[in-house]
Amino acid sequence: MIIIPAIDILGGKCVRLFQGDYGQSTTYSLDPLEVALDWQQKGASILHIVDLDGAKAGSPVNFDIISKIAKELNIPIEVGGGIRNRESIKKYLEINVLRVVLGTIILEDFNFAKLAFEEFGNQVVVGLDAKDGSLMTKGWIAQSGLNIFKTAKKLEDLGAKRFIFTDISKDGSLTGPNFIELSKLIKSIDSPVIASGGVSDINQIRQLKNSGAEGVILGKALYEGRIDLREALDVS
Repeated sequence: MIIIPAIDILGGKCVRLFQGDYGQSTTYSLDPLEVALDWQQKGASILHIVDLDGAKAGSPVNFDIISKIAKELNIPIEVGGGIRNRESIKKYLEINVLRVVLGTIILEDFNFAKLAFEEFGNQVVVGLDAKDGSLMTKGWIAQSGLNIFKTAKKLEDLGAKRFIFTDISKDGSLTGPNFIELSKLIKSIDSPVIASGGVSDINQIRQLKNSGAEGVILGKALYEGRIDLREALDVS
């Protein structure tokens, strides 16, 4: 299983939100590049970077910072947040981003989704961000009314190759992942699923591995010392 440290960028800083609430952010570093280099030095094989300002604005905001990270690192990065058109996808892929995470545009426009899957293949990851059983959009603040499992299956039929599942109520809470919905999602589709949100200890990483998740994105637990990255890599 792949261990993926997360770097969430808000106002140019490395932060973590509580349950996706922009009003409840904790700043961990003023320099996201420094954080990225540290995770690389500690053994990470890939990083998950989110432009939180972009997610809220609907277009990339911290592109320059992310571009600098992509240039300086020797490991690949995946990027999400505010990527809602073909031009933004291409802009990121041209700076050697491994893959982009699409949420809002995929859920709002299945025709666009199909075209994106056809053109970019594995370079597109679908972000399934759920709250109370419904998928959320626009930086986790708007309800789509779409069912998690039916939507995932439909997107897979349209050509989706990989999914990231986040339970927003768990994100930043350190209360453990939503194993029930995650397991149901993994069983409902054939494509690999990366888990995100709420992971707080090594045993939960073991559980995620046993559940069949392809990987896990770690945020607050790493930043607050609940999980040691090297130990997590050993467990995976």
